[in-house]
Amino acid sequence: MIERIGRFLDAGTASCAVLGTNGSGKSLLAVELFETAQAACSLVSLEQQIEVIEEERRNDDSDFLDCPDPGRSAFEFIQEGGPVSPELELLFVDFRMEAILGRGLKYLSTGEFRKVQLCRALAEKPRRLILDEPFDGLDAASQSELRGVLESLANQGLQLVILLNRVDEIPEAAERIFLIDEFGLVDSVERGDALDRFFKVQELPDELPVPPERDDLALPPGAPLIDMKNLRVAYGGKAVFEGVDFRVEPGQHWQVAGPNGCGKTTLLEMVTGDHPQLFANDVTVFGIRRGSGESVWDIKKHIGHVSSAVQVNYRVSASVLDTVVSGFHDSIGIYRRPSPDEIRCARQWLAMLHLGDKAKRPLRSLSYGEQRMVLIARAMVKRPALLILDEPCQGLDEVNRRTVLKLIDHIGQQSGTTLLYVTHHATDQVPCIARTLEMRG
Repeated sequence: MIERIGRFLDAGTASCAVLGTNGSGKSLLAVELFETAQAACSLVSLEQQIEVIEEERRNDDSDFLDCPDPGRSAFEFIQEGGPVSPELELLFVDFRMEAILGRGLKYLSTGEFRKVQLCRALAEKPRRLILDEPFDGLDAASQSELRGVLESLANQGLQLVILLNRVDEIPEAAERIFLIDEFGLVDSVERGDALDRFFKVQELPDELPVPPERDDLALPPGAPLIDMKNLRVAYGGKAVFEGVDFRVEPGQHWQVAGPNGCGKTTLLEMVTGDHPQLFANDVTVFGIRRGSGESVWDIKKHIGHVSSAVQVNYRVSASVLDTVVSGFHDSIGIYRRPSPDEIRCARQWLAMLHLGDKAKRPLRSLSYGEQRMVLIARAMVKRPALLILDEPCQGLDEVNRRTVLKLIDHIGQQSGTTLLYVTHHATDQVPCIARTLEMRG
């Protein structure tokens, strides 16, 4: 597979896209193409992003300082790739990055970090640029801007290798499209044939798996699930958002929308209790005012959560099955023997998502997209009162993306679970979600 694509790349400066399924080895292919490149080459990937954030956390000296350690700024990280050229400064403007260049890498949203990664790679002045899922985490405006940037770079003679899960993300700059699955290279196809030749949508069962025990939420009479008043979050005196009111009644499904950096993930972290500025705000969840001496676990046990942060933080050595079972206990890993009924239910979720044959494999041996599917099962295995889905389709191929969107709609319509949903893709809408909270950049 790599030899065929390598021959195409080494034959000239033409760019290509590699479209594949989860588990097909796209990310491994990206690394192999990077390591064997004959030309000066740069790589941008989600795995690379995770490694950088983990390095920042290892080097965090906040415990020894009187204030949070911001770590490397976005601008410092870009400069590590090479001098910042006038062309790169123009890209900062095109990507609307001026406000984040001085911010610590740990405090960037997923989409903001993707822009910084691309600028860092371009600072290296490569002749070939390998982009593994470059559109993931970007809002609609940034996706459009990136398409224009890629077209411009290709016209300037930079060879692009773009690895994707989604057919609708194939840029015009790609002159050849390669298809791969878990068995290797399938074919080289025309743009319009990619979807019909490659992807078959999976069916879901009519009934969702039933957990062995369910601790039903007992809300005070008339209380909403979530009640937030006049929220404000700021870093270094600069507000991410302020004056935000948000109230969610049981059974009301909401999409949280807005551009990169507007605070969507921060808002959701206020609900889960994972944001340090939570107690400086008026936040009530499940009828409990946060900061009133409540147990965080009394709240978390009624929440399922899927996000890039959850995926980054799930670093323990655990099998796929144990990862799903851990959702019953809201833990990272397994610390007590699971019951046979818990194991049965977890296996049913894996089978429904077509991951049953991977139950015994280490979670980290799976592709990024397959890990995301496992974490979706972990979030839903206990059938929570509230399911928070922050870019759940990130990293998923066409089959799994459509499967997950059908699953989310199924959950919203039939399970009694209330949904909070974030997506940047206009095509990833869920029919049962009728309300939108629009965050401003």
